[in-house]
Amino acid sequence: MSADRPAVGDLQVDATAGTGVPSGRDRVTTASPRRDVAPRGWGDVATDRVWRFFCSVRAAIWEVTFLAILVLIGTLRGSSVPRSLADAVPFTTPLVERWYAWDVFHSLLFMLTLALIAVATAIGGMLNRAPGIWNTIAHPTVTTTHGFLRSTGGDAVITSRSPVSTTTADLMETLQARRYRVLSEHRGNETHLYFDRNRFARLGTFPFHIALILFMVGGIIGAQFGFRETEFIVAEGESRPIGHGTDLAVRLDRFEDTYVESGIPSEYTSFLTLLDGGEPVASEAITVNDPLSHDGVTIYQSSFGQAVQIRVTDLAGSVLFEGAVELGTFTSSANPDAPAGVVVIRPAHVVLTIVAPDQSPLNQPELDPLQLADEEVYLRARYTGSPGGQETSEAVVAARETADLGAVRVEFLRETRFSLFQVARNPAIPLFIVASVLLVGGLMATFYFPHRRIRGIVAPEDADGGARIHLAPLAKRDWGGQRQFDTLIADLGTRPDLELVPSVLDDRPRAASRA
Repeated sequence: MSADRPAVGDLQVDATAGTGVPSGRDRVTTASPRRDVAPRGWGDVATDRVWRFFCSVRAAIWEVTFLAILVLIGTLRGSSVPRSLADAVPFTTPLVERWYAWDVFHSLLFMLTLALIAVATAIGGMLNRAPGIWNTIAHPTVTTTHGFLRSTGGDAVITSRSPVSTTTADLMETLQARRYRVLSEHRGNETHLYFDRNRFARLGTFPFHIALILFMVGGIIGAQFGFRETEFIVAEGESRPIGHGTDLAVRLDRFEDTYVESGIPSEYTSFLTLLDGGEPVASEAITVNDPLSHDGVTIYQSSFGQAVQIRVTDLAGSVLFEGAVELGTFTSSANPDAPAGVVVIRPAHVVLTIVAPDQSPLNQPELDPLQLADEEVYLRARYTGSPGGQETSEAVVAARETADLGAVRVEFLRETRFSLFQVARNPAIPLFIVASVLLVGGLMATFYFPHRRIRGIVAPEDADGGARIHLAPLAKRDWGGQRQFDTLIADLGTRPDLELVPSVLDDRPRAASRA
């Protein structure tokens, strides 16, 4: 033997070779071809990881959970829950104050969360699934095995006295009459069959996911460019600018209300004029269910209340404030149940509190410590520039009377009323309408036109030259699809040339067995 090292693939024998003594180490060594795989670039690796992240169900659950927490925080911000928390646990007061100050639905964090979920929906819910869905629709797998059909748990076997070709043609004709698409493929002496209907309904998932994306995009647009004022108060005869980058203002020309005998308001109407740059652009009477809309801004009637018109001057007669003060939006310690309001007179460093008569029978007005008569108000001026801000002056005045309260003179002009509105603008509303149509359409296509599929094999029956049909629905956890399949099998069993195989049917419960 040569002393050279044998080449890869040669037979290698140890020193006992030829002696007839088996060494147990005789072996044939063959080389497996090496495949030089080029390393993936960092761009491919990064793209793959990002794609997997957006397709991850676990990541989607965390994203939706985080969004739900943000929505809960933003919703509770408009309630008394945070204040109740601060009252119960005083050290949380700074956190609660920041809670009230944080506008969640217009925050950058909220918009970024919506954008993240929108991208995840586009990639994981649509782009990643589109090839598989289209292959199921356009290029379904026809061939199958008897083992797979049995594993569905809902298969059926039928014998036919006709040959395979005739049986296959009759079965295909029967399914076509039931609006099934029929595909067949021959493998040896067997014919493999695939039946389905409503296949294009699987595309309903795409308008559904597009709707979700539009909702997210609409939320971002609304958060960035929209606004909602929930306590927009305008006194009768006055106007108030809407702001938020608009030149619009709301003027309450007149307010009317009607009551039932028990004193409960049955209807109230605000007669509004909408001003744009000081010029009237719309006039309308609005009620609770009949808002005023103009140029994307909608004004909703929310509530109403009592107000007083006052004029505040200094002792030299210079007007410091003249207008309406809304009552009922403030609680005075002098009478917590009575309607009260407050106005800050900054030039005089005065906080002026106004309390009107308590006329609600539920509050027992006879026990009111102020005992104000009709068209009387209680005035209290607190001077913030005094030491500790404790210097006060108070008086009770009737309509068209004047009271001197230290350095200011207050004239009670007349009683009036105010309307409480909600003013909102959301430029994403057309987007929400389109998304709603797509959402409902996608759901209807998916649930009302489900994709029904049946697979089968027609094989020759060696005994008498007949055929054996093995069918199964692809309807796991789809009881409606299983019932339709059982109805089909029952109908086929009534034909004189076909016969169900009882042993297969008796091995498991059927979802339905009716002719």
